[in-house]
Amino acid sequence: MDDKSIEKLLKKSKLASAYAMLPSPELRRAIAIEYGRLLGENDLSDPMLAGHLRTSILPAVAFHRCLQEYGYTQSASLMAIRAAVLKTAKPMANIFQGMGRLPFFFSIFRIMCSISTKHSFGPKGWVFEWKRNDAYAIEWDCRSCLYVDVFRRYSVPELAPIFCESDDVMYGNIPGVRWGRDQTIGGGDKVCNFCFYNEKKEGLQNETGK
Repeated sequence: MDDKSIEKLLKKSKLASAYAMLPSPELRRAIAIEYGRLLGENDLSDPMLAGHLRTSILPAVAFHRCLQEYGYTQSASLMAIRAAVLKTAKPMANIFQGMGRLPFFFSIFRIMCSISTKHSFGPKGWVFEWKRNDAYAIEWDCRSCLYVDVFRRYSVPELAPIFCESDDVMYGNIPGVRWGRDQTIGGGDKVCNFCFYNEKKEGLQNETGK
């Protein structure tokens, strides 16, 4: 892959805003070289896994390594990566917040969660255990995560919580839906316990005492 193609991928990645703000061409070049090297040593034959590796995981690894090589503290590097990743989560958060005002949103969201976990987070990268998907709640446990696995392989597990936090940004303020995840593998827990609760049904249960 040539330099222009690698740079184009970086500019489309979740680290795009951080890449644009780098203070020197030399540092941008170093990150592009490292990113290209990481792409070359990973299996990108599976389109679903490759999407996560190209746009999120490997750019974060390249940034974290190179920023520290150029004198950034680990904390400063994490702060820059976090700002860029969370920024990319906000447009989707806005969409969910708008859709959440629809009276039938939770029914749609149940279908969206099922489709998303199947097609965007498949068994080659994640292990899910479904617990519930009904009018009251959507719950599943994630027992293995591609992000955590790759970050551990590259000895940068501290990057994983940033991507966990991006879920909080996307799902944390949907009208009528309570985001209840309080465990993440990236944060050191055994599972990520994904939980969405229909607040309208919760309110009805409280009123009826059922």
